[in-house]
Amino acid sequence: MINSKIPFYGLAIVLALLSNIIVIITQYKKYNYKFEEIVCLLLYENTGIILGAKALSYLLSDDKTESFLEMGLASYGALFGAAAAILLFCFQFKKNIKETIYLFTPSFPLMYGMGKIGCFMVGCCHGIKYNGLFRIMYKYSEIAPNNVYLFPIQLVESIVFISIFIYLIIKLNKNKFDEKLFGISLILCGVAKGSLDFLRQEGTQLFTFCKITSLIVIIIGIICIYKKEKVKK
Repeated sequence: MINSKIPFYGLAIVLALLSNIIVIITQYKKYNYKFEEIVCLLLYENTGIILGAKALSYLLSDDKTESFLEMGLASYGALFGAAAAILLFCFQFKKNIKETIYLFTPSFPLMYGMGKIGCFMVGCCHGIKYNGLFRIMYKYSEIAPNNVYLFPIQLVESIVFISIFIYLIIKLNKNKFDEKLFGISLILCGVAKGSLDFLRQEGTQLFTFCKITSLIVIIIGIICIYKKEKVKK
């Protein structure tokens, strides 16, 4: 948005990871974890987030000559990487997988929402051409088209996903996270991610990796809710 040497994207990612750490530290006592274990688990998770996000970004990139370290961060790659790291920790230290996943689920939409602020500042993942209300225009971006009105998709995503996080935290403070709330969180995030992708310049196609993955996430969420309701009956 502005001509500045400040690394807005990197700062947003650091703040997103820090927010995740803060959420986990404030919530872990509800689960069977010691503080030292949580610190170790956070190291696993954050490593998985970075490696997974960069790996998927590399796999989906058309330019394989770009350095792996310079690759952007693909959101679903971050999710897959974090899940793999959490599972590795649980198997290695014999911790409850389901409870651990429940512990880390609420902070994912928060991390994504905060990361999108960085995307907005530098112009990556920009929206479609748009001349309506709240339109934006880049003048110094090396990624987004300059001097063209665009839909502010990154800000919309940020607002939506941070709102999902607030909803989950409110529910979590009333009750312990369970399979139904986990399913609801998957559905909310999957619907938001998949539908908003249509307003992104790269997401105008009907079938993309993001949309297909979002549909799978929604289906998994529905199954989780169905299983929980079936147990109740």
